[in-house]
Amino acid sequence: MAVCKTMNAISTQNPANAPVFIWGLDMSHGETAESLFEEVKSLTDKDFSLAVFDVTDWNAQFSPWPAPAAFGKDSFSGKGNDTLRFLEDNVLPEIKSRFPESGAFLTGYSLAGLFSLWALYESDKFNGAVCCSSSLWFDKWDEYVSTHRIKASSKIYMSLGNREEKTKNKTMAKVGDRTRSQAEILKDDPNVEKLFFEWNEGGHFDEPLKRVAKGIARILG
Repeated sequence: MAVCKTMNAISTQNPANAPVFIWGLDMSHGETAESLFEEVKSLTDKDFSLAVFDVTDWNAQFSPWPAPAAFGKDSFSGKGNDTLRFLEDNVLPEIKSRFPESGAFLTGYSLAGLFSLWALYESDKFNGAVCCSSSLWFDKWDEYVSTHRIKASSKIYMSLGNREEKTKNKTMAKVGDRTRSQAEILKDDPNVEKLFFEWNEGGHFDEPLKRVAKGIARILG
C-alpha cells in the first residue's frame, strides 16, 4: 500500500481540544500542507490541526471499490479499504497520542472527497468529514448509499461547483444530481449531527484549496 508510514501535523498555537483535519496529499497536484493551512487561517481565528499523509496513487488509494475509468484509460482499482485501515491503524493512534481530546475529521477534494464520505459509512472512528467537489458520479455510488448509514455521530461539509455537472462526459455529468441526492440522504440520516452544503462558483478545477479551506472553516464554526 503506497501511503507513508508517518504523519506530519501542523497546528495553530493552542491545538489542545481543537479539531484535527486529516488530508491526503498528492505532491504531483502541486499543493502543499502549508498552503492549505494558511488558507484556513485566513478564514478563521479558531484553533485546529492539519494531519497530512502522503498519497502516491490517487485513483487506487481513494477508490472504495474497483470501477471503470470515467475518462481516458485510468481505471479505479479500489484500494480505499487499505487506505482506511492505514488511517485507523496508524494515523488515528498518532493523532490521539498528540491531541488526545481532539476530534478527527477526514478532508478531501474530488475522489478524496468521495473517499472521506465513504469512510464515514464504513468506520465509526471519525467525527466527520469535509467533502468538496466529491466524485459522487462514481460507479454504483447511488446503490451503495441506498443501503448504508453513517456509522457514528458526524458533522459533514459538502460543496460542489455550479458548473461541474455541465460536462459532455455522461458519467461525470451525474455529479450534480448525485450531490443533491446525497445531501437529502444525509439530512435524513440520524447519525449526521450537522450538515453543511453549499455551491461554489466555477468548475471542478477552480480553486480547490480555497474550497477545502472554506469547508474546514465551516466545521470549525
